Amino acid sequence: MRNRPRVSIPLAVTLGLVASLTIAGIVQAAETTLTATLAGDADTDDDGSGTATVVLDPAEGTACWEFSVEDVDPITVSHIHEGAEGVDGGVVVDLDLDGFEATSEGCNEAADADTLQAVIDDPADYYVNVHNAAFPGGAIRGQLAAGTVPSTALPMSDGSPVLLGALVLALAAAIGLRAWRPISTRD
Repeated sequence: MRNRPRVSIPLAVTLGLVASLTIAGIVQAAETTLTATLAGDADTDDDGSGTATVVLDPAEGTACWEFSVEDVDPITVSHIHEGAEGVDGGVVVDLDLDGFEATSEGCNEAADADTLQAVIDDPADYYVNVHNAAFPGGAIRGQLAAGTVPSTALPMSDGSPVLLGALVLALAAAIGLRAWRPISTRD
């Protein structure tokens, strides 16, 4: 029987933790696309409607948007607000602050990463609200919901961080299995 150093178990645990943290960091930092169907009600612009797509990237601190609205006076500003469906809440992320008619797209490049992650983690507790002169409290709004995941979210453009994490995890598992094998079956 050969004597082997008992470094295998700590090494396997360390490699497993590194791989897990690598993969978790990539997942959390990935940009996420959310959508909302915008509509008014009896207290707002009953005729207005539209759609909003927002792409949030906590790692970059960006909130990008695309709006399309119909049958509503020109928009003065738009935001993401905290609040469940039918509940008014405060602004958490600024979107278009210059105003628009019919369509808008752009990015807020100074958004708070923790706030963006909170919206990603529970989009149904947030809504997009577009305001205009006639309805300064909001002309039309819509709850956020998970949209399509962009192809660049995971894996990253070349996939190497995910591949590296998977390889390190596999190596950790192999070392761990070898270390836990009963002594009587070892060479």
